[in-house]
Amino acid sequence: MENEHRSEFGTQSTKGETKADKEWSEFERDLDTLGRQLAELQAHTAALGTQLVRSLEAGFEEVKYRAERFRKEREVEIELMRRRATYETENTFADMRQRSTEAARQMWERAEPLRQGAKDVGEGLGRAWVELRASFGKAAGRLQPETSANGPATATSEERRERT
Repeated sequence: MENEHRSEFGTQSTKGETKADKEWSEFERDLDTLGRQLAELQAHTAALGTQLVRSLEAGFEEVKYRAERFRKEREVEIELMRRRATYETENTFADMRQRSTEAARQMWERAEPLRQGAKDVGEGLGRAWVELRASFGKAAGRLQPETSANGPATATSEERRERT
């Protein structure tokens, strides 16, 4: 890919980089450059002198320190974002629970007339059943004296239908 560069840390893409990614890439390049320079200088230490090598090693250590600090700062930022997202999610769910509870309460209150109507219908059916039983009992009572006066004749089902 045209927007990649190699380092000892692997291949890195620079497409759509953020400021933090660019800084990290700069740190990696600095580390790579200093690492190569140190490797070359260590081969020629006798010629260059130990003072120069120490200076370069100090620079290398500074870049490593900056890279580590950068990494830790990003970890802190990520942790803060995670906490903020958790907090917002919990608040959203709490709000949804509250709305859901309120909606259920309102539905329960609106259904009260229906529950009362169903109760009234049930009581009405109970009263109607009692009245039907009483009416059937009276009708049966009227039929008994009629059959006892005529004797214990058994009527066929057709005869019973004709009488009614």
